[in-house]
Amino acid sequence: MARLRELFGKRLEELLKKHKMKQCELAEKLDIDPQSISRMIAGKHFPKEENIEKMIQAFNISPEELFSFTQVASDKELINDINRLLSNAPSNKIRMAHKIIKAIFE
Repeated sequence: MARLRELFGKRLEELLKKHKMKQCELAEKLDIDPQSISRMIAGKHFPKEENIEKMIQAFNISPEELFSFTQVASDKELINDINRLLSNAPSNKIRMAHKIIKAIFE
């Protein structure tokens, strides 16, 4: 459950930035304490069902978009994932990945 709270917190922070909304503004729309939003972003608290509904309305998004965690990986997480994939890959795939990465940056 901690991982879900962490992912949701990152997603919430991303949505606030995307919609140019401050934590206190969202808290007002949800009729909750602004500290609750901070705790959600920090991954310490998960919103109640009624607040999830209010978030969907506040951001004018679908439930799927609220819980779309694919774009919330940090650069460090992405690098770690790439390293994990490469460490388990056969030599030919490592060489292919190297060529692709090199082509992107050159």
